[in-house]
Amino acid sequence: MTLRDYLRVARKRWRIVLAGLLAGLAAAAAITWSSPREYSAQVTIYISAQTDADGAAAAYQGSLLSEQKVKSYTQLLSSNRIAQDVVDQLRLNLPAAQVAGMIKAAAQPDTVLLTASVTDTSPQRAKEIADATGGAFTRLVTQLEQPTDDRPATVTARVVEPATLPVTPVSPRPAVDLSLGALLGLLAGYGAALLRNMLDTTVKSAEELRRLSGAPNLGTIAHDPDVPKHPLTVQEKPRSPRAEAFRKIRTNLQFIDVDRPRKTIVVTSALPEEGKTTTLCNLAIVLARAGHRTVVVEADLRRPRAMDYLGLEGAVGVTSVLAGRVPLNKALQPWGKAMFDVLGSGPIPPNPSELLASQHMADLLAELRERYDTVLLDAPPLLPVTDAAVLGAACDGALLVVRYGKTTGHQITTAMGALDAVSARLLGTVFTMAPASGSSPYYEYYSPPETGLGVTTPLAAVSVPPVCREGRHVENGHHAGRVAGRLPANTLVPRGTNRHG
Repeated sequence: MTLRDYLRVARKRWRIVLAGLLAGLAAAAAITWSSPREYSAQVTIYISAQTDADGAAAAYQGSLLSEQKVKSYTQLLSSNRIAQDVVDQLRLNLPAAQVAGMIKAAAQPDTVLLTASVTDTSPQRAKEIADATGGAFTRLVTQLEQPTDDRPATVTARVVEPATLPVTPVSPRPAVDLSLGALLGLLAGYGAALLRNMLDTTVKSAEELRRLSGAPNLGTIAHDPDVPKHPLTVQEKPRSPRAEAFRKIRTNLQFIDVDRPRKTIVVTSALPEEGKTTTLCNLAIVLARAGHRTVVVEADLRRPRAMDYLGLEGAVGVTSVLAGRVPLNKALQPWGKAMFDVLGSGPIPPNPSELLASQHMADLLAELRERYDTVLLDAPPLLPVTDAAVLGAACDGALLVVRYGKTTGHQITTAMGALDAVSARLLGTVFTMAPASGSSPYYEYYSPPETGLGVTTPLAAVSVPPVCREGRHVENGHHAGRVAGRLPANTLVPRGTNRHG
């Protein structure tokens, strides 16, 4: 991973990193405020060695002897023998082993000095124990180094710097402890973010989606928090980047196979809540506005939602037509000014898969294929049920909608396997709910223009009648004329007439 990759992980998983930082600070603060204050007093001892000879050589020899003794005396300074002497001298109500643990002895490098540091919760007792330790040590050294005859000791120890009463506690240290806690928490949080990123197998790039699906990515739809309330972006925000993304999908879909147009298209996904129905509705609008005779078929007979998005009633629809209760012409509903028809789901049946795989459904698709340029079928997800695969086998192709950061690579390959099992062709993928940057030049380019008075010009104020492929204009939301030789006389009914007559 490069530095940019690490920064991308931190930016993407910033909540985990922040949680680690706050946890480290909280732990350090709790330890700091719950720990008792400790004070340290230090005594310095000088070690000297004497020789019988005089001169520089003798002095040098004595210095070497002192340094050698310092190394061995370091352990003696914090021994139980010294500690017991201190306990007896100060009449402490503490065991010698505990006092020995309070004494930290150290030899200063390249010198003949020893230091004994005593840490205790009481500053006065720390000073007294340090001074008593220095005195006990000097007496013990004199006793150990005293010759058997009357000659003076060759090695002596004396306190050169007695302990002073400590004022500032050495522990806890809030600034140091909090800084260390923040650093450790930050490292732990970033480590957790890296681990989460490694374990996260969801798809987060169009390139990865193309690699997994083996199909072209027809477009990427940016995330918009207003979509749950306003799903028809193309209708309500026609100049937004999302609307332009749907137009791009329309264009790419038209050029997948120019010599063999795909008229019946299943729009599905691997899992629920990936945006397939929203994608289908907006795609239908842009296709109709481009002059394509379009029909939306609510083929999700388990959880139909397209009719709710389009504001239509779905009580009569696919199941009504398949059961022979309602003719197709009466089941079709026109939608708004977008000039496309909608066939709702109808009553939800107990056997959706069998119904969609029936010959009646095949006949319905054949009739819709003759009437319209594009038939868009909203199908259930591929992984929970087989309905979408059944429809994919009966149609010209399928669009797979994949949600950014939710659909995993394994789920995509499993969905692909479901389509391959019935020899259904995957026309392409649509990447939905991808993160978008509002400061992008793309957003600036597609922001609504302003008039000279500084007021945005509504798109509805400029009305351009769409044109059919044969060059016929559309009036009142429907085709003014029919394509000669292709459609029966009762195929398209002008909006002002009675479709049930």
